[in-house]
Amino acid sequence: MGIFALGLFIVVVIAGFAYAHASATKLRTATWESLVAQIAAVPLTGIAAVALDNLQPKENQIELEPDDMWQMLGGTDGLDKMRRNADTLIALAAYVQRWNYTEATVVAERMRRDAMQLKRATRQIRTNLYFHRKAHAIPFHLHEAATAYHLMTQRLLALYQRSHVGLYPRLAESLSF
Repeated sequence: MGIFALGLFIVVVIAGFAYAHASATKLRTATWESLVAQIAAVPLTGIAAVALDNLQPKENQIELEPDDMWQMLGGTDGLDKMRRNADTLIALAAYVQRWNYTEATVVAERMRRDAMQLKRATRQIRTNLYFHRKAHAIPFHLHEAATAYHLMTQRLLALYQRSHVGLYPRLAESLSF
């Protein structure tokens, strides 16, 4: 039984790496238009409000209730869309390397780190919801997810505004749902 479980684990890990590699290759070879078309609508205003509550503390730092944050982020569906969009946003930053290599490389790496935080936070939320535990930790993870996504979109928009003002309006429109 132990060898079977180990073998199964190895197969799952290899399949995961193969899927990640195939997804990354697909994003690298995509056109700018197809990348922008892949961005799923998320409640950007709610995300920004939750993120700024975390990034710019006010006097009343417990003003946003967990249920309010959940609604503002679009619940499970919103978190899933944010998570899926993360890779597309990074690919859009990497696309800028064609005409602004140095800055786009740095911004894409910052966005990768934001994406890791976003994915870790959404994974923690999913785990806590699935096992009905640590409900008190979910608001912290909601703040982390919203902050990471907000930073990703702001970094991307600033990069395009500086590097390719012609594409900026279309990108800004596609991100402002």
